Amino acid sequence: MSLPLICPTCKQSLHQHPASKGLYCDAKHHFDVNAQGYYPIVKVKAKSPQSSMTRQQMRARQFLLQSGLFQPLVACLQQTVSEVLNSASAQVNWLDYQCMDGFYLTKVEQFITQNSPELNITAYGVSDAENALFAASKASVPATLIFSTMKMLPFADESMDVVTIFDAPLKGQECIRVLKPDGRIVLIQPTHQHLWQIKQQVYGELAEKSAQLNIPKRLVVESEQTVSFTTDVTGDQALSLLDSAIFAWRANDEVRHNVRSNAISALKCEFTVLVLKQA
Repeated sequence: MSLPLICPTCKQSLHQHPASKGLYCDAKHHFDVNAQGYYPIVKVKAKSPQSSMTRQQMRARQFLLQSGLFQPLVACLQQTVSEVLNSASAQVNWLDYQCMDGFYLTKVEQFITQNSPELNITAYGVSDAENALFAASKASVPATLIFSTMKMLPFADESMDVVTIFDAPLKGQECIRVLKPDGRIVLIQPTHQHLWQIKQQVYGELAEKSAQLNIPKRLVVESEQTVSFTTDVTGDQALSLLDSAIFAWRANDEVRHNVRSNAISALKCEFTVLVLKQA
């Protein structure tokens, strides 16, 4: 079976050595899995980006997700991705873009393995945050984990049946480049209402806004559904949610202290789950 991977240096196809599991191209560039459990498929001189989350924040996030707080979202993703994969061929290449610690990837893969055992899925988790990949490796995420720049993914054109984007916004054209013509992108977008009570502490006065989709012009929406629920959280859990949010950079030390000091009853959580295809 040929790999969908390409060398970041010369753009030639990568092969895998059957014994060492190392990756190499015909130009003799080599990429071995490291001691942390992932493949650094980057140019030799490439600078290693760092995650915006500390190790302590990463652990807090993992504990929060494992608590079942986002189970309504997990259930929706399991069903949505399962339907997408079942409409593809029996051999499926699946890319989880900015996979973080691989929580959602693992939950979805477990559901599909149990309910669609006939599918032959090869999953790849890619990120530019090495500590996130280390956490994913320690959690035995069922995917080939790859450290790479997001500006040039180490995958061939039109090589992926499905691309999932659970923990990041959809930026640039790389996810579209690697997507097969009949492939699908499954994207989570937090709505303006998501983490509403925490947002109020960060931004002050907030006005209600209608939902706005922000997707590249080359893509169209095939299906869209909203997952909305409320949950009670402790101050520590609220701080972990803040640290994971795209607006975390706006919170100064005083706001972070206030968030951590107060539990929140009926915290609003809301996501839009989109299935996108090429126009």
